[in-house]
Amino acid sequence: MEGKFSLNSQSLTNKEISIQYTPNTSALQYTYKIIKDNEQIEKITKKGNKSVIITLSESGKYQIEVETILKNKKKEKKISGIYNIDMDKPIIVAKNSVLKMEQLSKEKTVDKDIFKDFIIVRDNRDGNLFNKLDCDFNSVPYDQVGLYNLTCTVSDEAGNIAEQEFKFQILKSTRQQLLLAQIIIGLVLVIAMFFIVRYLKAIYYENKITPYTVKPINQKKIGLLDKVELQFLEVINKVSNVFKKSTFLNSYSKRYEKYAPLLPPKINDAMNFVTIKFMVAIFVLIITFFSKTVHFNVLQGYELIIPFLFGFILPNVLYKIKYRLYRNKLENDLLQAIIIMNNAFKSGRSITQAIELVTHELKGPICEEFKKMLLELNFGLSIETVFSRFSKRVDLEEVTYLTASLAILNKTGGNIIQVFSSIEKSLFNKKKLKLEMKSLTGASRMIVSILFLVPFLFIAFILIISPTYFNSLFTSTLGLIFVGIMIIIYLVYIWFVRKIMDVRM
Repeated sequence: MEGKFSLNSQSLTNKEISIQYTPNTSALQYTYKIIKDNEQIEKITKKGNKSVIITLSESGKYQIEVETILKNKKKEKKISGIYNIDMDKPIIVAKNSVLKMEQLSKEKTVDKDIFKDFIIVRDNRDGNLFNKLDCDFNSVPYDQVGLYNLTCTVSDEAGNIAEQEFKFQILKSTRQQLLLAQIIIGLVLVIAMFFIVRYLKAIYYENKITPYTVKPINQKKIGLLDKVELQFLEVINKVSNVFKKSTFLNSYSKRYEKYAPLLPPKINDAMNFVTIKFMVAIFVLIITFFSKTVHFNVLQGYELIIPFLFGFILPNVLYKIKYRLYRNKLENDLLQAIIIMNNAFKSGRSITQAIELVTHELKGPICEEFKKMLLELNFGLSIETVFSRFSKRVDLEEVTYLTASLAILNKTGGNIIQVFSSIEKSLFNKKKLKLEMKSLTGASRMIVSILFLVPFLFIAFILIISPTYFNSLFTSTLGLIFVGIMIIIYLVYIWFVRKIMDVRM
């Protein structure tokens, strides 16, 4: 008689299974293996032909293989069917400790789909079971503000049932206020459009009659855009005057003094830059408010902080790029200014005349700086003081060297042409060395830039293939912690690589 299983297979169940195996009557010994989820978890050898009871008590997909050695030395192999066990209950988790919802009118009902973004229902075997979620929605009065309990249950395919109670808060409806805000925004936009159309129409008619009119010699009237600009600059100056009363803001504004030359002439002050930062932050906050209002949403606390910080930091980013371009232009033009001054000295001109010649020959930042120097000389300041102030403004190593050389010449005397020729040669060699270094490290810098972009390209590629792949990182506390750690590691990596690549001349 061949060996046999008392139960050859079992469809999905949530209970443990006991299988009796009766070996062949002529068996000397037999070995049975328990395979769970395609991996062997147990192997036992039995002597004789006594039956054995095999108990499966954990979730998984099982199969039993038995190999028997008979008295005639032959081997017999027996393989059972599949035993499917699922004893794990589904998991019901809320993303927030309290589920919140605005109050509804009495005639409106609530469907569970509104909680799709707030309640996670998953099972180790069946995956997402949100569609099988059953909640006692009728127990909550949706038209009354208050805190209530909401009980939800779900069962998986094996019959395991999970139950979870949530706190469900009905908030006072802000729909009317949001609707009013939308109406106000709409009116503001309509009025703005009216004035814009009116202004464009006026320009059209003005251009139409201009060929047939004679313009007055003294035109004191200014345009609308110029008026707006003047009003804006006036507001910035007024706010800056208020900020200057704060010791903290005065101290904070000093770090932005280097950006003063890049600001418009009427507001080229460090405190004005701080004022611009606050105004941009408020402007971004207003745009965010408009966007949320249009979608009938109320701004949360973090939704106020993030746009404000973004707007506050945005001018820093823009002006840092602008300042870098300004510095590069200043460094590149300084050598030309030194060459012009040296040629002027060779032709017998004074320092003042050499500086004036630079203002005529060059354009851009270096021209503006030399104009300031010429103005200071005309007001009676000494050459040493003028160049010292120039050195502090531009904060360039080459200018510091030039200032020190002029100070020594002024006190001890010497051949100014020889000194400037030496400075010119030194600056030329330094610029040449920089260009050679840039050429040699070009490939390395390109590789580093690509490495900086690789994480973002990888994320973009994954999002194209599976848009919801990273959702779990932003819907759980652990995921947010991992995101924060990854950002910190990435920033440290950038800093470390930049330090390695930074070659000081």
